[in-house]
Amino acid sequence: QRMKNYTIYAVSITIRIVLGFMLIALIWQYDFSPFMVLIIAILNDGTIMTISKDRVKPSPLPDSWKLKEIFATGIVLGSYLALMTVIFFWAMHKTDFFSDKFGVRSIRDSEHEMMSALYLQVSIVSQALIFVTRSRSWSFVERPGLLLVTAFLLAQLVATFLAVYANWGFARIKGIGWGWAGVVWLYSIVFYFPLDLLKFFIRFVLSGRAWDNLLENKTAFTTKKDYGREEREAQWATAQRTLHGLQPPEASSNTLFNDKSSYRELSEIAEQAKRRAEIARLRELNTLKGHVESVVKLKGLDIDTIQQNYTV
Repeated sequence: QRMKNYTIYAVSITIRIVLGFMLIALIWQYDFSPFMVLIIAILNDGTIMTISKDRVKPSPLPDSWKLKEIFATGIVLGSYLALMTVIFFWAMHKTDFFSDKFGVRSIRDSEHEMMSALYLQVSIVSQALIFVTRSRSWSFVERPGLLLVTAFLLAQLVATFLAVYANWGFARIKGIGWGWAGVVWLYSIVFYFPLDLLKFFIRFVLSGRAWDNLLENKTAFTTKKDYGREEREAQWATAQRTLHGLQPPEASSNTLFNDKSSYRELSEIAEQAKRRAEIARLRELNTLKGHVESVVKLKGLDIDTIQQNYTV
């Protein structure tokens, strides 16, 4: 489980770094500082090493390397994080959204301050991603190991202090102050929560149930409980009760479930239908008359005329 968690994280973070910085460079011709990429890599590696001592739940079933799931999850999560970074840079560089909503000063004309803010945003979400990839359910429900949490907090403390105070001309960064640091943290936390939903969605799609519901049952987008299964069972049961004379055709399906005995009756009807189908199948397979009737049906002949002259 630890190796699987690390692999998903590694794929996600690679897609996230490469795609995010590439889009920013292509759209706005803004080159992220290579030295700050090195700082991100060092802090990330220091944190990710602690996953070897992480608390993990064993797989409930025999597990294997599901490469399709690993790469699909990594690509989708990494692309989502890259898109969030691009949106953050656009809002910081081309609009006054953060200044208007949070009262911080505008840094859109300061390349070095934008570098610091962008570095902090990338650092926070890149390391927070490990809590999503390590969990099977909601990331805030499964408690991580103490060593992992400690390493994450220390790394982000260092990253925050660098973004707030560092003035390094060679790295093209300048301190943005605690106000902007708080804005970056808030933005990162808000867009962290959809990561769990994306993880669940990917797992559901890859399971095949989504396509079965969409293509076969045509119930992929229903809001009914259990994809409307109870309603379909009620319709089938009404037809069966009418067929066997247990209920007149005009009786509504709502009265069908007024008491618990109705459920037992439906189960009995279903069981009887299964038995009749099985008896008919065995009759066709094991009796001469069954063979004859089966051939007659396939040929489309009039069985009543044939039965009048039926001899063996």
